Amino acid sequence: AFYRSALTIMQGAGVPFLLGGTFAFSCYTGIERDTKDIDVFLRERDLQAALDALAAAGCRTELPFPHWLAKAHCGDYFIDLIFNSGNGLTPVDDAWFDHAVDGEVLGVPVRLMPGEARAYETLG
Repeated sequence: AFYRSALTIMQGAGVPFLLGGTFAFSCYTGIERDTKDIDVFLRERDLQAALDALAAAGCRTELPFPHWLAKAHCGDYFIDLIFNSGNGLTPVDDAWFDHAVDGEVLGVPVRLMPGEARAYETLG
């Protein structure tokens, strides 16, 4: 319920994002597995709006790695908000959105990060 709520909160706030990680992997392959979080990919310029929307909904937010990753926590659940690669060399940009795929996760229509970017996520 938390992940579904977080996705709809960001959508309601008008934050453009792509879903990656386990949930996107499942949509692409049909292989499901448990996960400890949800990976949301967004442009750095949209990060603050996402953090503000999630904080307003009661999540604790943080920016532990200001060059690539923020987090939103709600109890035992959390979201990774990823806007760059860990080495800072591959920012999420318009091309990721241009090649995104429509999908549905937890009953919520979302955009999935493109398959090419999945390779970055695995290696990045």
